[in-house]
Amino acid sequence: MIKINTLRFGELDVSDEQLFEFPMGLLGFANSKKFLIIELDSQKPFKWMQCADDPSTAFVLGDPLHFNPSYCAHLRRTDLSPLGEFTEEDLVLSVIMTVTERPEDITANLCAPLIFNLVNRRGMQYVLNDQKFPVRYRIFQQDVQHMIPPPIETTSEVRSLSLR
Repeated sequence: MIKINTLRFGELDVSDEQLFEFPMGLLGFANSKKFLIIELDSQKPFKWMQCADDPSTAFVLGDPLHFNPSYCAHLRRTDLSPLGEFTEEDLVLSVIMTVTERPEDITANLCAPLIFNLVNRRGMQYVLNDQKFPVRYRIFQQDVQHMIPPPIETTSEVRSLSLR
């Protein structure tokens, strides 16, 4: 077990097996390499990604299919070499959220998703060349009366990631 000091969650005891390594860091955070995913029941469907290297760095994550059913990142398998060996089922895709006090201003970065290899605990950020996915996608497109968008019904065949 190692101790991680965090600004938002205090001191956490975590094992190496709980950490994800981002060999290339994140855009704007190149020196941040190790992260812990924190799930809080009170904040579902969102999760936190806390940096183990910097107590003040944490990101809110969301599943893009939760608020945009047409989202699908088409990636070349060769572009995902930082993730090591994987099958498509080993991978999970999330997006970084920008959360504000005003729900109508909450956005998701659909242009640069995070991809996690659940088997070897490696992750990476991938910048898409598809202009239909913006950096600041408003997750409340119509009705801001709902604090959390309703989950979109998906089947096991619906994925936010497609490999070529």
